[in-house]
Amino acid sequence: MKKMKGLMQAGIVIVYILLVWTIVIPLIATWFLYRYLFNKRCDKTEGVLTAADYPNLECSAFKVKSGKEDLACFEYRDREKCENKAVVLVSHGIGCSHGNYLNRINYFAEQGYIVLGFDMTGCGDSTGSGIKGLPQAHVDLDKVLTYIENSPEYGKLPLLVYGHSWSGFGVAAVLNYGHKPVAVVSASGFNKERSIIRFQAVRMAGKIGVLSMPWFAVIERLIYGKRAAYTAVSGINAYGGPVLLAHSKDDPTVPYDCSVTAAEGIENKNVKKLLYEDRGHTLSRSVEAENTVKKDVAGKPKRKMRKDESYFKYEVDVHYHYSAREVVFDTDLAFMDKVGDFYKSALKGEL
Repeated sequence: MKKMKGLMQAGIVIVYILLVWTIVIPLIATWFLYRYLFNKRCDKTEGVLTAADYPNLECSAFKVKSGKEDLACFEYRDREKCENKAVVLVSHGIGCSHGNYLNRINYFAEQGYIVLGFDMTGCGDSTGSGIKGLPQAHVDLDKVLTYIENSPEYGKLPLLVYGHSWSGFGVAAVLNYGHKPVAVVSASGFNKERSIIRFQAVRMAGKIGVLSMPWFAVIERLIYGKRAAYTAVSGINAYGGPVLLAHSKDDPTVPYDCSVTAAEGIENKNVKKLLYEDRGHTLSRSVEAENTVKKDVAGKPKRKMRKDESYFKYEVDVHYHYSAREVVFDTDLAFMDKVGDFYKSALKGEL
């Protein structure tokens, strides 16, 4: 009997040791990595655009609540060309604020639209100690879209949505919440946040980074509940309306294999795709400007990360650190006109 009791006690100890080494320690280690990546703010990047760069833009600010945080939102109108014909919501990528997209905001304003931009939780002028996680893109977008839909002014106008990179995922995934804008454009977006986390984990830590994936999933489930499982494809299918997916096969930030453009399972018959070979991640920047940025940074040393600087904000800054501002924010009208034509067709009911 004593021998059996001793064996049982030894077995329990072994089980607990195995649990600690195979579950508890990896989960704690991944939690610290998650906080390193997402528990820091993405304050404004170097050389970020402001309304002062576009004299014809009229800007007014307002706030939208997302959980405990205040999202800094901005309305832009071209004082000469605004026709109040529709609202375009422009949503930014990770490591940025809406100011990085003012060239695209200005383009839509010049087309006569009221244009809204906002800073995600923990970004730019919004509150928050960090960006929390990748699903925060569609969590914040849900709050902003709900505000727009219920607004006495904006709610009576057709709504068009544009998102890039992190928000390329966000503007599609938020359609899981039941929003029905007139049309959606997802540029350089990924389909599943776990696929892009896997890519970044391997990029940062080599193949061993894959071992953290199950724990990332657990942490996101704890933070976001069922919303952690929302994908761009499931949102697009639930929506059923016009969606334009744009991606370049040489995208170094969101690899084509991770993109919503390449994803399987799209059943929405109103999806159109723009596929490029050589436009990099931004898409809205000309190929010439994209090549200039690559040449500017080639062989140059990266500056060191600053204390408490977000990894994602650092990645944006160091990529453009050596390039002229007008090159970084170059706007390719050929690409933007394709987006503009898509919106015009959607508004006419031609899609």
